[in-house]
Amino acid sequence: MATLESDPIVAAKQRLALALRPRIALVGLTSCALAFPGDAEDRISVSDRVAHADAAGPGAEAWSAATVALVTALDADPDLRALRQRLFDVGVSSAFEGDHDETGLWTSLVLRCPRTNLPALETLAADEAGIIPADRDEVSARFAIYMLRNHHRDWQVNRTKFPDVGDSPYTPPEEWNPLVST
Repeated sequence: MATLESDPIVAAKQRLALALRPRIALVGLTSCALAFPGDAEDRISVSDRVAHADAAGPGAEAWSAATVALVTALDADPDLRALRQRLFDVGVSSAFEGDHDETGLWTSLVLRCPRTNLPALETLAADEAGIIPADRDEVSARFAIYMLRNHHRDWQVNRTKFPDVGDSPYTPPEEWNPLVST
């Protein structure tokens, strides 16, 4: 069995399998919607960062070939395709794209979701969490408070304005962060 350290394809597949859960995608995409005025967009890194100098150096061809092999394997994986399709069915598109900053290059799976489709993603997260329709308005309100307290640029101020509702209500309590929020 491959381990995270020995097989970058297995490691990336495990990261994506977690990140493509509706409840995780909902937090990421809602965070982006809070932070940016346009459509929500979230990025999930699938390849390791490589320094610009290394990407242009003698190992560039090997790095490029490894990245192509990784993305090709992830794109063809039937489990990941099914997870991506589930999100696509509620309006979340995804595509592998190169990314960079001043320190290096990497490849990400980019999720895009118009804000008008976030409620459909939230419904999918509620379905997956087993939340009955009668409770969904209350749970949605708790989720909004959770996002404002934890994922908004004014989170510190928001923690004085809004009550502590714990972790996202779409996350099972056994997976909540054990740290006490303030």
